[in-house]
Amino acid sequence: MPNERKKTEEKDRQVVVSVRFPSQLLERIHAVAAIESVTANAIIREGMDNYIRERVASPEFKEARTAYLARAQAQVATALQDHTA
Repeated sequence: MPNERKKTEEKDRQVVVSVRFPSQLLERIHAVAAIESVTANAIIREGMDNYIRERVASPEFKEARTAYLARAQAQVATALQDHTA
């Protein structure tokens, strides 16, 4: 029964989203899924997980993250300054 509970918990955390794919890409996704005997959803989730993992580790992302945080901090500082005057 622990496996059933885990599957239910994982299913509860999933959210349905609508994504558009070019038809050729979707055909490729379905072909890979059929060959590997998994769902297209599994292929898409794994692909996005890999993409995010690689992207977040990239130097470009780290630089963009630092710049984003600096902008956010500046906006908060400005907003608080306006209200304390």
